[in-house]
Order: sequence, then C-alpha cells, then structure tokens
Amino acid sequence: MDRCPSRVKARTPGADVSPVTETRNDPAAVPRGVRVVLPVAVVLVSAAMTLLTLLPATRPPAMVTACVLAALAPVLGLWLYRPARRLPWFLLTAMLVAWAVSFAATTTELALDAQFVGTLVAVAVVSTLFDLHRRGPGRQRREWARTTWGRRVDQLVVLVVLALAVAQAVRTATAVDAPPSAWWSPVDVVLACLLLRFVASRAELGLSMKLFVGAGVLACVYDAVVANTGTHIVALPHPLNSLWALATTLFVAASVHPSMRQAFVPGRLRRMRSESGRVLGLVPLLLVPCVLATFDPAGRLPTSVYLVTGAVVAALTVARGAQALRTSEERARRDPLTSLANRRALQEAFDALVLGAAHTGGPIGRLVALDLDDFKNVNDTWGHETGDQLLVRVGDRLAEAVGDTGTVARSGGDEFVVLLRPGAPDVPDLLERAFLQSFVLDTGAHQQLFVVRASSGWVDLTTTSALPHALADADIALYTSKATARGTTTRFAPEQREAVLGRLALAEDLRALVCGERGAGELTLLFQPLVSLRDRRVLGCEALVRWAHPTRGLIGPDDFLPLAEVQGRGSAVDTWVLQQACTVAAGWAQQGLPWSVSVNLGRSSMVDPDLEARVRAALASTGLTADRLHLEITEHDQLPTEAGVAALRALADSGVQVSLDDFGTGYTSLAYLQRYPVSVLKLDRSVTGVDSPTALLTGVVGLADALGITVLAEGIESDEQCARLAALGADRGQGWLFGRPVPADQLPVRVDTVTRPDHGLTTA
Repeated sequence: MDRCPSRVKARTPGADVSPVTETRNDPAAVPRGVRVVLPVAVVLVSAAMTLLTLLPATRPPAMVTACVLAALAPVLGLWLYRPARRLPWFLLTAMLVAWAVSFAATTTELALDAQFVGTLVAVAVVSTLFDLHRRGPGRQRREWARTTWGRRVDQLVVLVVLALAVAQAVRTATAVDAPPSAWWSPVDVVLACLLLRFVASRAELGLSMKLFVGAGVLACVYDAVVANTGTHIVALPHPLNSLWALATTLFVAASVHPSMRQAFVPGRLRRMRSESGRVLGLVPLLLVPCVLATFDPAGRLPTSVYLVTGAVVAALTVARGAQALRTSEERARRDPLTSLANRRALQEAFDALVLGAAHTGGPIGRLVALDLDDFKNVNDTWGHETGDQLLVRVGDRLAEAVGDTGTVARSGGDEFVVLLRPGAPDVPDLLERAFLQSFVLDTGAHQQLFVVRASSGWVDLTTTSALPHALADADIALYTSKATARGTTTRFAPEQREAVLGRLALAEDLRALVCGERGAGELTLLFQPLVSLRDRRVLGCEALVRWAHPTRGLIGPDDFLPLAEVQGRGSAVDTWVLQQACTVAAGWAQQGLPWSVSVNLGRSSMVDPDLEARVRAALASTGLTADRLHLEITEHDQLPTEAGVAALRALADSGVQVSLDDFGTGYTSLAYLQRYPVSVLKLDRSVTGVDSPTALLTGVVGLADALGITVLAEGIESDEQCARLAALGADRGQGWLFGRPVPADQLPVRVDTVTRPDHGLTTA
C-alpha cells in the first residue's frame, strides 16, 4: 500500500492481421545467402543493361538481355519468396515473355502479334488489381455503402475515358490511312492513367507494388508513343528504347524484392486513402482527352468530342470533390464507430432547439445521459470487437426509439447522450423500448444473447440552458442511478449534486490512500468467526476490510470497494488485505489456534495474471501454511471464462481452500463450480433467511453434497435459524449469532466454542 500501482494490461492486437500471415510456404527453405545476394545481383545486371542502352553500339544486345531478365524475374521471385497470391505474378510473367518475344522476333507480323498478346495480358493484370479490391468482406462492403455515390462517380469517370479511348481505337483501326499498330495507343494511355489512379487512391502499397506500377506506367507511355509513330516495334538501335529498358529494370526490382510476397494480398489493396486522396486519383484521367487529341490525325475524333469529354470528366471530378468535402464534414460531425452524432453535432442540435424555442418559461426538451451497465465485462469476456458490435446495436436501437423527435449522440466509450424535443417519448418509455429486447451478436464462433441494462439520468431544458451545464446535471442524475439501482433512470434534482460530488471526493481520497499519500486515513481489518453448526466450534474467521477515513469515520467495503474496482485499484486493496490477514492468521497458529482465515478476491484480482504469485508471496512472507488460507470468489460480477482458473487450481493443489461467496446472488453460475476448485459454498443471506423455501435449501445442499463441497450458511442471527440450517444439512455458519466483526486484538486469546448470542465468543 506504499506505492501507487501502475500496471497496464497488455492488449492483443485486433482483427487487422498482417498480410504476411496469408503466405502458405516458408521462404526459409531457400538459403538466406541466396535470398540476399541473388536478387541484388539480378537488379544490378538489369540496371547495367539499362545504362548500356544509352550507347548506340551496345543498345541492341542490352535491350534483349533486359527483356529476358524481366521475363525471368517473376519466376525467380516466386521461387525465392513463394507468395500466397501467385496468379498475378504468372500473368506478369506471361506479359513480359510476350513483350520479350516482340523485341526478339525476326518478322514484323510475329512482333506485332506478340506485342498484342502482351497488351491483352497487361489489361488482365490491371483488372486483377481492381478485382482484388472489389472483393471485400461483407462488413467492409457495408461500410463502403456509406460512400456509394462517390464510388459511382469514380466509376463513371473511368467509363467515360474508356469509352473515348475505345472510340478512338476503333476509328484508328478502321481508318484506311492510319498506321496498323496505332489503334492500341489509346488503350495504353488509359492503362497508364488507371495505374496512376490506383497508386493515388490506395493508402498502403509495398515497395514491390509501387515499383510494379511505376514500371507499368513507363511501359504504357513507351508503347503509346512508339505505336503512334506508325511502326509498333521501334528498331532496337532507336534511343527511345532506353525508356523501355528502364521499365524492365523496375519490373525486375518489383519481382525480386521481398515485399512481393504481399504485393497482391487483397487486405493491403483494399486499404483506401481518405476521400480527398481518392479524388486526387481522378486527376490523371483528366489528361486522357488531352493526350488522345494529339495522336495520329487519321484516327483522331472530332475536336468537339474531346472538348465535351474533357468537360464531362472535369464536371464529374468537381462534383466528386464537393461530395468528398461534404463527406469529410459529415464525418467530422459523426462518431466513427456508430455513425451517431458526436459532441459537435450534439451542440448544433442543442443550439437549434434552444434558439428556436418559444420563451414560455417551461421545459423545451430533455437531455438524457446514459451509460451501459457492466459493459467492461463484455469487453473482458468476449473481446473488444464484440463490444464494438454491441455499441453499434445499442446506438441503432436508441436512434430507432427516438426517431425524428430528437438526436442520439455517443459521447465516448459506452456513454450515450439523447437530446429530446417536445413531443418525444418519456425517458423511461424510450429506454424500455430500446433495451427491452436482448441483443443477439456474432461472437465469432456462434450467436450470443446479451441482456443489456443502462443506467441513465436526465434533466429538463429551458431557453436559458447551456449544453455543458445540462450535461453536468444529467451526469449527476446518472451517477445517482448507478449508486442506487442500476438499470434505472433518475431525473436531476439540485440536492443530488452534493451527494455525487461527495462520492467523487471519496474516489479521490481512495486514490490517495492506495498511492500512500498522507491524510487519506488507513485500511483496517475486522474478523468474523466461521463456525461448525454441529457443535458450534470455531473453525476460522473471515477478514473484512474497512476504511478508517479521517473525516467520514469507518467506511464499509460496499461504499469504497466498487470505487476501487472502477479505478483499477481493487487488486491493490486485495493485496493489502491478503498480506495483513495472513499475518494475523500466522499469529493464531503461533498461539496454538487451529483457525483458517478467509480473504475475498474482487474482480481485479481474479483477472490479474500475478494472482498466484501474490498469494504465494503473502504465505511465504508470513509463514502461514497454505491449508489455513481460504480465498473467496464473489459472484457479484461476471468473470471472463479463464479469469483466475489456472492460478486458483495451482493454489488449491498446494492446499489453499477456495470458497464461492454469496451463492444465490449476482452472476450465480453452476459453471463456476466446474471451472474453479471450489471446496466451500457460502450461501447468501437471501437464501438462508427464515422465509427461504425449504425445498430450495434442500436442493442446494444436495447439489453441494453430490459435488463433495462443504456448505456454509451466511446471515445466521438466531438459534432457531441455526438449528433449521443444521437440520437441512448445512455444515458451517456465519452471522451475528456467533459474533459481529471485530478487530483481531479484540478476539479472545483462545476460543473453542460459540454459546448464546448475548455472550458471543467464549474462551476455553
């Protein structure tokens, strides 16, 4: 208790799996030296061939060598790195082989045919890029639906320029005096612009893909220029071929770089830039009409066609930019997870309500603050993805319940704010409509039913209300609901402010206490006996923590332990209790008292990975034997499936006893009896009271007997109640009949039995 704990729980990354995991084969089968040296050597040789093409004497053999290296490089990359997506690389190999043949062909006909085949394969490769992007998972496609209009405009721009290119290609191919190879120059221009658009619109492309796109753009530019000259294959000595040689070097580098393993992974290709970046990707398409207008006159379309096409593309691009700006502004007013209003949009709706209301002096609306109860348990038990699903569904339910009578906003975490206009449903009716039905969510393995409660507080609004003050008042009413009865709603009243501020002050004092600061008081332990109902022999005591506050006096655990759990300091408090209780119990052992000590474990301790180590350290430092320590699991909070299981089982194997506390309240689950090594079942006072059904008690005792578990009844206050429980088979008991909680030094030196309630503990 002398240090402020600062443990941060490590979090496993979410569902965004690295594309590396999509590779099937381990490239480690290839020696590391080969994987390092061979790619570098191939790239250097290809670069050298590109430099040699600058010299007229060495240009022809360098061109042929560069083409052959480019055709072989994808095969080499497949062998070295073995990517999961191989089809695009096979297509790339076929494209480069066809173009290599076109340069090495001895006849013009073969060269033209090979070049045509290579161009068709290039179209297939580019189509593969966009096809891998299009095939997104269902959830991603639903997110894209929010920007459907913008995507349709993008597609329309592409279709317009494609139509222009196809029209010019057909016109060129059918013109009598047009060069025979000039008809596919427009196709090359469109391919180059589409590749540039692809790079501009993607958020994350590896080096291999960037090199591939750069090589493709250079190849298309080269092909368009030489095809438009009238002879598709420029003589090898021509200086323009150095441009093609540079493209082949980029193809080689793209094929043998290690990032080629992820180059065509769909998950990477689907990561889009912002709306502004995607609009920027349309700019290259604006160049298409201008470039096509400069091509061979024999295949040129009327000038008006280029002007109209350019105007249409420009108009669509401007409209797309306006839509992107509007989308960005809209997203700035929306919560990114639920698409509900954020604080900015809530302020706008609040101002519109207040400024547009008539000055009647009465309420003009209501502001509701609500918080999901036990939402942290959902995240801890089912994961954050399931928690996000639940938040989205809750937001949808609230929006549906409110309809057009108000605004629903998410203020952060599991907190929502509802602004209601006049005529909106009453707050209790609205919340009942939203949370009456359970939520069915996909947890990955199966569909899971979630019963969700929400605590809320609300305040009336007037024409003089301000949003910050209204939110503060609604929050105070919300805190009141949580402090009294969760799952309810409370209307704000001024007197609530003092009570809530008092709890906030108490929370700050608790922080100071745990961090060891002065002036916050101290924790102290009281002990209540646990006895055998058969002969009223004392078997041990339960350690009960209290907070001796400097101004508030002695504070019970129900008033500060929930605060400790919320602050993440529950485990620190439990550690202090454990250490002190073991110290006291060790003193009992030295006095010859055969008592055990029971210590409660809160939720924070149960999910703490160091639970076993903390317990063993307490036993070792105090010298208390393991069989004299009982650890009690509370059922007030639902625990993650594996919380504390391994630790408690290991401790039970060492002799530590495990009790299931308050059985019959909270998250009572028979699964706890199977999950944990429970040896004692402590029945809550609601089950052991004088009015409790005999059949219920008989059934619970019978279940415990069948499992070999000892039954301890809590809340025993009379001899008659004690006799009844003993007759029904309860083994042990605890309650005011046997003694109230007292400090350890007020327990008698030696205790054998408990007699009458007025005498309490007696000494031997």
